[in-house]
Amino acid sequence: MTEDNWVDSKFIDELLEFTKANTIQRERKIQQARSRGADQKDVDRERKSISRKQQRESETTNPWKGVVIVRTNQDGKTRLIPKTDFDQGRHELLYGQAPGQPPKPEVTPNVAQEISAQDDFEASKTSNRLLGIQPRKKQPKQEVIRSDQYDYPKDGVERVDPNSTYPDWDHAPDSIAQGIALVASSAMGKEVNVDMIQGMFGKSQTLMDSSIRAFQQIGDFIKGQFVVDTPEDGYDTSMEWSQGAPTIQPPFTDLIIQDQNGKTFNIAIIEDQTKVILAPESEELFRYSIEKVSQDLELGEASTKKKLEKLKQKVAKKLTESTAVGVSRKYKLNSSEDFKNEIIADLESILESSDSLEKMIVVEGVSGVDKFGFGSPAAANTLMSVSRDGTNLKLCPLDEIHIKRLLGETNIKIKLIPEMGSSPMDQVLELLNTKDPSAPQLSEFFDLEEGVTEAKMLFDQIMSSTPSPLLSFFTLLNVKPDTIVIENINLDAVGSLPGGNFTKVRVNNRNFYIEVEKETNFYDGSAVRIPEPQPDPMMVDPGIQPPQTPAEMGQPAPVQEGRDYKEEYRKYHSKKKQKQRRAGRNNIRRKYVKKYGNEALQGKDVDHKDHNPLNNGSGNVRLRDKSTNRGDNKVPVREEHGAGEEGTTELLLKYLHDTPYMSIPRELLNKGKKNARKRK
Repeated sequence: MTEDNWVDSKFIDELLEFTKANTIQRERKIQQARSRGADQKDVDRERKSISRKQQRESETTNPWKGVVIVRTNQDGKTRLIPKTDFDQGRHELLYGQAPGQPPKPEVTPNVAQEISAQDDFEASKTSNRLLGIQPRKKQPKQEVIRSDQYDYPKDGVERVDPNSTYPDWDHAPDSIAQGIALVASSAMGKEVNVDMIQGMFGKSQTLMDSSIRAFQQIGDFIKGQFVVDTPEDGYDTSMEWSQGAPTIQPPFTDLIIQDQNGKTFNIAIIEDQTKVILAPESEELFRYSIEKVSQDLELGEASTKKKLEKLKQKVAKKLTESTAVGVSRKYKLNSSEDFKNEIIADLESILESSDSLEKMIVVEGVSGVDKFGFGSPAAANTLMSVSRDGTNLKLCPLDEIHIKRLLGETNIKIKLIPEMGSSPMDQVLELLNTKDPSAPQLSEFFDLEEGVTEAKMLFDQIMSSTPSPLLSFFTLLNVKPDTIVIENINLDAVGSLPGGNFTKVRVNNRNFYIEVEKETNFYDGSAVRIPEPQPDPMMVDPGIQPPQTPAEMGQPAPVQEGRDYKEEYRKYHSKKKQKQRRAGRNNIRRKYVKKYGNEALQGKDVDHKDHNPLNNGSGNVRLRDKSTNRGDNKVPVREEHGAGEEGTTELLLKYLHDTPYMSIPRELLNKGKKNARKRK
């Protein structure tokens, strides 16, 4: 055991004893089966039974088999989480095994320790339990420059959005739409006149650059010339939506783009893959959606009808069970309030699980096509997502194909809150809890059957007041939607407007069309345009001339020599992948220094045989002379797939793996593994 390995030696001893005990137990079971005169089939059954039991026990005693290391797509953080919490839409698998994912390296204590030492690692309950509470890393203090208007970073390269590559530190995400419109107003064709628009962006130092990058990518999607406009502040709603006289309401669109052929793109920008709809808009959307899908919700969906009936039986059981004697009224009231909140939560879950309601809320919630009418500039027919620095822009048309893909990714959350005043459910529970001897009871006038109470009779009366069980529950609880959240609007997974170029691959007599992403040469001419402080003209001596430039003095301009290390870091070394690889090299270098000393490593490199700095296993690292290592330790350029492999499963898997957020069918993945085993 090395001293930097966190596993206690006592744990190893206990694990060995546990393994020995399991071996003895297995042999005892086999001998008992043979002593009973069992045949070989029964003996094998006993052996397999105890082996399966040992495997289950080993998984419970070895916690590393039940965890994975992932990178969260939303914030780019690396985390150690339980395998059961893995979500393909939110996580990128780095280490461990997860259902439906390609095999990754095994999670071990050493790997977990190395990952936890990286800057982008975020501690969790699982990591604290297995690795202990890690000391919080001290963040370098951001040096800022103070001015009368605002404070800004000294180097101007701070990034707020984890998906950004360029500076984005001083503008709001929703301001890019206005910025794109300003850039388009000065564009001659698709060329941007930077000098003309510099004065239009106010004090922001990054909004202009972000807007230019977003405008560049829109030009990659939309062919030919196009014009960009912003919608008005309000538009008339449709007669069907408003149920009478139309009202003026804000549009769903953020940009209106028209190409040279007259096609219009009404664009709604999606931020952080989420759309939150608050009251009163949430009440209008929910009312309209329920009216549209009420029949499908209760008649077409057997699962929803079954859940509503089960919820009705749950309430009836509560109203017919005997009330505890000697319980205080205060306790009864608190218990009734908890039960009411539980029923509301169950109703929320039923609504959220309905496919027809989700489809109506998602499509109408992001487009507003029924609210404003088809063809209205206020109704969106295209969704757009973009990073805060203007890169990673996606344009998703809301046609039948993309809506179907969108519904496969999204999910909704509905928060119901009680209306003002007392609800019929409160009256039912009050009738259940109140036992006033002086008050006349229904049992004095009617012969009630066994298991029927006054509260149960009132509940049945309310539930039968409407033909729809769902509407009856809304009448009973007197609730309304306060918040509706549409989550995981992942346009990367849904697909974007076709860029023009694609790769056609034919496998098993089926054609696959994989879009080829276009490399955009993003604008980065003046990411920071903070002006230098100008001297007060009243304080300048007119006799003193300003310093002349070298050209004015007849001298050649100085030539900058050497490498531009800042540019190299920005374009290459600042990437997350390169940071991880650099951390792996530094980590193994520190271990060798600790083991052999600095003098022994003078003129030496720690070499990774497989060229993977994240694999710091003892069999993969070695000490070599710098000249030898850097002379022959180049990574060979491997041919991706030769012409002889055209139309193979391996080639298709290669394209799918290289395409971001592309889902891989399980049968295709299994076939690739099978072919790999055959070749091996």
